[in-house]
Amino acid sequence: MVEDSKGTPKGDIGPIGEFLVGALERMKLGSFEISKSEEGNFLIYQIDGAAAEALQSGDGRATDALQLVANQVSMRQSDDAPRIVVDVEGGGDEREETLGRLADRAVKRARETGRSIALDPMNSRDRRLVHVAVRDTDGIATMSIGEGRYRQVLVVPEGAPEYDEAVSESS
Repeated sequence: MVEDSKGTPKGDIGPIGEFLVGALERMKLGSFEISKSEEGNFLIYQIDGAAAEALQSGDGRATDALQLVANQVSMRQSDDAPRIVVDVEGGGDEREETLGRLADRAVKRARETGRSIALDPMNSRDRRLVHVAVRDTDGIATMSIGEGRYRQVLVVPEGAPEYDEAVSESS
């Protein structure tokens, strides 16, 4: 644990950002900067600095837990609140590229076979990245299936039995 664990907002971070600052300062992971951006119906909180490095050193569970609690706080404020994504020091950039390539391969296989392709189970942040990567692909839809830690993305080509359900889920 680090004694100096001060958060510095970059711009307006809103009430959820303030919540994240408080939580991270109490975790005493080191100093950090936090910024907010919007992408569709998502608010993305970028965390940089020593606290981000500490969060990255684990297996991602601390970041996932922080994101889960931030989403619960957000939903208590409003039923139609945007989804919260916590991104730690650009760690999402490389992961986003990897998941984009995975999504591209799944789209290609789904088109070639005419069958839905189930990806391996992944956390909510990774599933969101796959949904976003495939969102504008003609004739392909995605949906999440399964429960808890076994939840996975299904890449569905037009004509597959699940297509209408996947299209309505992604709307």
